Amino acid sequence: MDIIQNCEVTGFIKDGNRVTGVRTNRGTINAGKVALCAAGHSSVLAKLAGFDLPIQSHPLQALVSELHEMVHPTVVMSNHVHVYVSQAHKGELVMGAGIDSYNGYGQRGSFHVIEHQMAAAVELFPIFARAHLLRTWGGIVDTTMDASPIVGKSPVENMYVNCGWGTGGFKGTPGAGWSFAHTIANDEPHALNQPFSLERFVTGALIDEHGAAAVAH
Repeated sequence: MDIIQNCEVTGFIKDGNRVTGVRTNRGTINAGKVALCAAGHSSVLAKLAGFDLPIQSHPLQALVSELHEMVHPTVVMSNHVHVYVSQAHKGELVMGAGIDSYNGYGQRGSFHVIEHQMAAAVELFPIFARAHLLRTWGGIVDTTMDASPIVGKSPVENMYVNCGWGTGGFKGTPGAGWSFAHTIANDEPHALNQPFSLERFVTGALIDEHGAAAVAH
């Protein structure tokens, strides 16, 4: 495997409805098969390939505090007050909540989200009222209408998509990667990811996981 950093995809090379390569700002990469795994920018790249994805992109932000004495040896997530809290090995408190409600690609969040998630953390753990905010950051997540990912074939021949994970992709990465590799190698979905096809948004066989998506949606 070759990992090429600072290499922006600018388009795709197609022969009819079959993808044969990828155009980048550093040149062309010929490919027999292309796997599209671009998280919050998946819909942008799908549009370049000639099809639409039923996903929305939202900013998701987290924050970290200054060093705090070690009092929190695990991760706590509360759906009731909408926050998760963990403590890094050096002592920083790492906190996050749900996605910002607006669609966008700006990697920064809204102040009211920070305010609400810090208030929620203090409600859970009053001792954290003494913690000082050090920095915040944001990333882009892609969400589907049924809060479940899309893992399978695309309308373009030899192009495969793995997207729509919202904020839960890191939890499903091992199984999703294995089944996605099977799909690419065999041009057919594995039994594990077959229900997560793009076609479910046409047939109506949705997989409603809003209850299991925790604070993400």
